[in-house]
Amino acid sequence: MYVSGEIQIVPIGPDVSFTKYIARVKTIMEASGLQHTMHDSGTNFQGDYTLIMHVTQDCMQSVLDNGAPRVLCYLKLGTRTDKDYSTEQPAAAKVEKYLKAKPEGM
Repeated sequence: MYVSGEIQIVPIGPDVSFTKYIARVKTIMEASGLQHTMHDSGTNFQGDYTLIMHVTQDCMQSVLDNGAPRVLCYLKLGTRTDKDYSTEQPAAAKVEKYLKAKPEGM
């Protein structure tokens, strides 16, 4: 099943900075081959459901392996059958294209 969604990994522990944890998460995402876009509060992605579950597990484990005693993971997933999701342009790109066309009333 092809899905799109968002993942947010939250290390919980004594460190004030999440940078070392999130840098490793980004490395895992890139190595996975998932189409993804990181932003300030998470990462949007598209790909095969099974791969996403494996990547999620790897990301959570990497946070624990890097010293965080706990990790929270917020995962939102969506899929559709009315279009080929794997060829759909991400929603953010569609909105940007729409805004550039300057629809009447905007």
